[in-house]
Amino acid sequence: MRLILRSALAGAAVAFALLLLLHWPTRDSDSELKLLSAFALAPFPLSLVAAWLARLSPWPLVGMLAPFAMLAVAFLQPDYGSWMPDGNLPLYLFVAVPATTGFVVTALICAWLMSEAKATG
Repeated sequence: MRLILRSALAGAAVAFALLLLLHWPTRDSDSELKLLSAFALAPFPLSLVAAWLARLSPWPLVGMLAPFAMLAVAFLQPDYGSWMPDGNLPLYLFVAVPATTGFVVTALICAWLMSEAKATG
């Protein structure tokens, strides 16, 4: 249970940092393009740092695989805009749900694989 809580908190921290990055002020289209590329690459170092700070047992593995799980969850989640009125909440959910869920799933799978490796080896 502690693993789930720590990984959920780490995923929420990554989501919060990504949302802060999304609200970074831009002046022209060139800076918007740089912000978009930073938003696409930011989950990798953020996940590594969050996994390390959460003291997840295989933190480098979780930190490197969590952004891919976040991307998979982002493709699987529903369209929140059809459920809610216009505003920023659907955008926040579109970022926060995959970050938190992807981080928890990755941490659980990595912990399970590490326990299986210890049991067999």
